[in-house]
Amino acid sequence: MTALVGGGGCGRDVRPVAEGAAPPPLHISLEHLRHLGLDAVVQGTPVRVVALYAEAPDYRPTSSPLRDGSEGIASVDDAARAAVLYLRLYEATGDSLARTEALGLLAFVTAMEQGDGEFLNFIDARGHPNRTVPSGRKSMSYWAARGIWAMGEAVRVLGTERPDRLTNVRPVLGRAVARMTREVNAGRLIGGSATATAEALLGLLALQRAEPSPALAALATRTAELLVPLAAGTETAAPWGAHLDRGNEPWHAWGARSTQALADAAVVLARPDFVQAAQREADALWGRFLLAGQPASLVSRDGAATWFPQIAYGVGPVVEGYLALAEATGERRYSVFAGLAASWFVGDNAAGVSMYDETTGRTFDGIDASGPTAVTVNRNAGAESTIESLLALQSVTSDAEAAPYIRYRAVGGGERAASLGSVPDAREFVGPPPRRDRLVLRRTPAAGGLEIDESSGDGPITLTYWPAANPAETRLATRLVASWNAEHPDIQVRMQPLPAGRSSEEVLLAAIVAHATPDVSSNVSSALLARLVRAHGVVRLDNRAATAARLRERTRPAMLASLRLPDSGIYAFPWKTNPMMLMYNVDQLAAAGVRPPRTHAELLGAFRRLTRDADGDGRMDHWALWATLKTTWFERFYDFYPLYLASSGGVTVVAGGKVLFDNSAAVSALEVLRRGFAEGTLPRSNFVLGRDPFADGTVAMKIIGPWFVKELEDLKVRGLRYDVVPIPTADGVSRDNGFAFADLRSIAVFSTTRHPDAAARFVAYLTSPAADRLLIEDASQLPYRRALASDPRFVTALARWPTLATYATYVERTRDIDIDPDVVEIFDLLSEAYEAGAVYGTMSVRQALTKAAAEARKILDAR
Repeated sequence: MTALVGGGGCGRDVRPVAEGAAPPPLHISLEHLRHLGLDAVVQGTPVRVVALYAEAPDYRPTSSPLRDGSEGIASVDDAARAAVLYLRLYEATGDSLARTEALGLLAFVTAMEQGDGEFLNFIDARGHPNRTVPSGRKSMSYWAARGIWAMGEAVRVLGTERPDRLTNVRPVLGRAVARMTREVNAGRLIGGSATATAEALLGLLALQRAEPSPALAALATRTAELLVPLAAGTETAAPWGAHLDRGNEPWHAWGARSTQALADAAVVLARPDFVQAAQREADALWGRFLLAGQPASLVSRDGAATWFPQIAYGVGPVVEGYLALAEATGERRYSVFAGLAASWFVGDNAAGVSMYDETTGRTFDGIDASGPTAVTVNRNAGAESTIESLLALQSVTSDAEAAPYIRYRAVGGGERAASLGSVPDAREFVGPPPRRDRLVLRRTPAAGGLEIDESSGDGPITLTYWPAANPAETRLATRLVASWNAEHPDIQVRMQPLPAGRSSEEVLLAAIVAHATPDVSSNVSSALLARLVRAHGVVRLDNRAATAARLRERTRPAMLASLRLPDSGIYAFPWKTNPMMLMYNVDQLAAAGVRPPRTHAELLGAFRRLTRDADGDGRMDHWALWATLKTTWFERFYDFYPLYLASSGGVTVVAGGKVLFDNSAAVSALEVLRRGFAEGTLPRSNFVLGRDPFADGTVAMKIIGPWFVKELEDLKVRGLRYDVVPIPTADGVSRDNGFAFADLRSIAVFSTTRHPDAAARFVAYLTSPAADRLLIEDASQLPYRRALASDPRFVTALARWPTLATYATYVERTRDIDIDPDVVEIFDLLSEAYEAGAVYGTMSVRQALTKAAAEARKILDAR
């Protein structure tokens, strides 16, 4: 690695290519849902509820009207689904307000349970339950099923975090599941409905994900098996795989979650036959909706379609069903279909009206028809429409393959079809301006219903991609590029590894000067990114649909906070992280009677007990740890900086133009190294190039990241037993506040690209769950991904390498170097302080750090 060039832009000012402004990612607003939220007291319990109705134009929360039987002000039906929405939001973002809302809504759900697993549905404005209305009587029906769904999700999301928060939920959930079991064991659908049964099944599956048990798995299996035979017809015969509640009743779109539930069951229960059952309705019936250019509301057994009213409660389950199939099968087409189906919410509908308002978060209550061609929009925005649309849009905007298609519009295939039996064989969709990419869906039995043919508005696109040149990453890139090119004939990627033997920084900076940057490059360090941003050399990625969706799926806001530039933008996609931990030789520590150190005092004690003269020549030749004498700036990643971050509570070295490292955590980190050198328990020598002192047993501990695990495997060192623990903290500092150094690597799209949106889609592909699994399995490196250690999609991959699961627990508790154009020079100053204060003791640690901080301030002030 070489020092980066200075100045204001590496010799020139690189400006993004003018392409016209693409639409920003769809904004998900919960403002209207919060507006509908009300406080109530039910059965003596303070709860949160959601008002049933909000009528235009003032959208004041109101009770149900007389025409609906004056049911009340709020229902378990809506509260349970809203709780699922808030729980998902909390899981994705860590937003404590979302958790509070979810718990308040769950309190309402549990207060409406009647002690035997059955539920009432409605309350009036005084909080009194309505016990007589037919749509809400005490029963095991729709509202009970949705209660099970919400409570199961609560256990999955909150169960391990704060079990005490669910004290009132668990007994109610237990009784509800027991009551549901009686229905299922008797072979009865919940509430006589595929909809209710599917939603209850989603709750069982959430619970099984969180707390697996054979009994629960068996119940979920029996429930799913009730749904499978409900699919009637075939791909060519009406009603085309539709899940019907009863023999002669029509299929209805409202809450049609059988496909979603069966696809989820296939994953959770490892039952691939459930995938096939889920695909029947999605491929045959829903495929006809896409070809028809609109969704049906009712489909009779003989295939007659009733097109209106069209409501969010009918469209949202189709979107979520497609996404569940995408996860269960790994087939991209289902994500594309989900995006196209979700376009109904933002204008691709019979009324040509955006039903969802990004500004307010309202969703209109529906589209109806007053004649063969005249359609009207119900501009009221009640709870059900709002919640169902947000559930669907929350999911689709977090799917990088689906999100770009939300703003597509059906243009070909003639008018919207009048009959499902005579839909066109193909329909064309066009993307938003300025590019107006085109997509054609064609009916073909070989593709399981529909095949996708895409073309760019500019014709075929070729992107260049430069991955790192190391063998593991080159192999990974080769596999991913081949898969991408097979799936995207309209956007082909040409891969060229960065030249070996030169640093990524040197190569990319030279490419900028030569006007020869690739479209995409991975392995971009934060030090390089700061320079690229100052040179306007990279494209912002959090305002592109595909990469914005992947960021939502992969990270929480807290994980991105330190990566945002002053304009709040993300200019390189955080790809992989390498949390530095303390690796130790299990047998050497055991032989010396040393436990893995947790504090600086224990670390110094380990230094003294593990340093020894093994060959009896009077000179120490085995040590606890090696801290290099080299003062190259990045060498501090393996000694001072990890020790500092472990004790600083995540405070880095510079931010917002201010020096941060002149503090007690830095003093403690440098002091422990000084004492090691002064006492002769850290070696004042560098080891022979190419020889790893930990692998050969010369040192018993090493500060290192997860990539080293693969190196140890490749070295095939016999008899070496090792493990890892967090970096020791300063004495008196809680380990709960400790952070690990990340050594983050990102993926950048360069401003010279002619195809920023296509490049962003490729970046989203490189950071997909499938690509992340390969990164773990092939390179023993960790994706920068939330909840990585507990995510069931990665448990097997992490188990492929020793200690990797432990490294994964620290992914969200990492800090990289600051994205600051002068961060390299500041680390040079820290290296000088390390040399003077720790290695040779020519000045005190405090003096060395104070001097470095003063020089750093001069650099920052000169900008």
